[in-house]
Amino acid sequence: MQMQTRETLDTLKALAIKVAHLKIEPSTIRDNANLFDDCGLDSTSVIALVWEIEDAFGIQVSEEEIEPELFEDITKLAEFVELKRAASDGNGAS
Repeated sequence: MQMQTRETLDTLKALAIKVAHLKIEPSTIRDNANLFDDCGLDSTSVIALVWEIEDAFGIQVSEEEIEPELFEDITKLAEFVELKRAASDGNGAS
């Protein structure tokens, strides 16, 4: 796993904890955690998490991009964020 992806995962875990108001450490969330089942996110908290992600990573996420599958595996969400960051930097595909 790339170092940047590790940092992205750790940040996403911390944001999920913040949004879900959990009293756990980010390290207790598995890298393949389902944010709905493992962290208790629902449709409302997903929107809040997207806002947090946009602020933390300096990206824009459109409504069309918010797919439930992204939140069923935090590693997939990290990959999505990395792609969005690369695209916003002009270094990757959109």
